[in-house]
Amino acid sequence: MKDDQTDDFFTEGTYASPRYFIPEDSPAHAEAWKIFQKIKWAKRPKRADAIKNRFNAFSSILWAVTKDENWAFYTDLNKSSYAVMKWPTPYDAMKDTVNALKAMGWLRRSGLRKLNRQIRYSAAQKTPMRSMKPFEVREALWWWPIVQVKRGKNNLDKNGGAMDVEFMTKPDIRNILAKYIRPAMEDLNDKLADHEYTLFKDGKADDWVEVIYRRVFTSISDKTGPKRAHDSRLTHGRIYLNDAFIPSKKKGWRQKTLIDGKPTTEVDVHASSLRLLSEDYYLGFDLPETEDLYTHGNLSGLNRKITKKIVAASLNGITLDHKSWPESFYEKEKDAQLIAGQDWQTYAVAIAETYPSLTKADKDTGLDLMMIESDIIISAMNYVLDKGIGCLSIHDCLIVPEESAQVAIDAFNDAYRHKGFKPPQLTVGW
Repeated sequence: MKDDQTDDFFTEGTYASPRYFIPEDSPAHAEAWKIFQKIKWAKRPKRADAIKNRFNAFSSILWAVTKDENWAFYTDLNKSSYAVMKWPTPYDAMKDTVNALKAMGWLRRSGLRKLNRQIRYSAAQKTPMRSMKPFEVREALWWWPIVQVKRGKNNLDKNGGAMDVEFMTKPDIRNILAKYIRPAMEDLNDKLADHEYTLFKDGKADDWVEVIYRRVFTSISDKTGPKRAHDSRLTHGRIYLNDAFIPSKKKGWRQKTLIDGKPTTEVDVHASSLRLLSEDYYLGFDLPETEDLYTHGNLSGLNRKITKKIVAASLNGITLDHKSWPESFYEKEKDAQLIAGQDWQTYAVAIAETYPSLTKADKDTGLDLMMIESDIIISAMNYVLDKGIGCLSIHDCLIVPEESAQVAIDAFNDAYRHKGFKPPQLTVGW
């Protein structure tokens, strides 16, 4: 690598989080402080908190530089992001530190900047930053925002894109989030905090579980560039546990879940998205009377997991008129193994003949259905919690104490009715 390269060299770099800091009892603290004192500031910080914040910013950058094989890093330099994320290290501290290091020639721009991507920098050769040996940092106390909006992508497996902070700080959207959505999530989390939860991650009981849900929306727009945020709209809106992790059912770990010390069961909506689609004003159709919508009629005899995956994909931008398996089905090894030896056309034709409305769904249909599902599950959780019963949820299912299964059933029926939908088909049990 040549240190004087700027535009023709590209590296991913290591992320310098605005959460990182070097504790005072760390052997690296004194050495990092010694280097920090050599920085020439455009306006020297005088207040103790300003100095501490800039030292933490520098420590995060220094850590990333020493950790990266190319001495390269990137960090959050978007002011709107700090307003949303509430990082422990303030925006001005990170911005001033990066600017000072650039002005001194300690940092040089590394590679080309891509859309929605922070600039990468690398530490110049023969700078004190390169003399520092790798060291450990700690993370300051911080929580994800309980309401997030991510920039939309066609492929939902890509985690919905990066946080759309420009959209979130747009005055009308900021007001909607602050007045309606955030208080609703805070209220839900307050109710959940009245109960005790024992999860069995890796099969071992963990009863120190703090259940906090965050709601993640997606902003979608047909525009690009600076005007995109003004043309975007909210969709998706699923809720996810903040730090806790509900384990898989495959090894029986989820089935061990306890709520308030009681054994639990799962109440699940069968084929939720397909069911909601059937009542869509434009794409609606009559659902067949069957126990399993994924094995009905022409779908009988096909691999149910594959059928279910294709139905979900067709609601999120994958058209059924492909000639062979779309590339997205090969992105995950387990999915590639699932479809090995299977013929795409066999499934696509059978699904299209069974549910023709799927051929008319656009790339945002799935996201819009998720929005409805999310409103329903939040309503159902509140119904259960208002009865003094603890619960957990994963997308379109409720986990409740076994003795409260009927309450969960009533909760779903009530939530669907209030949203203007027919009662759902439910399954009870693990």
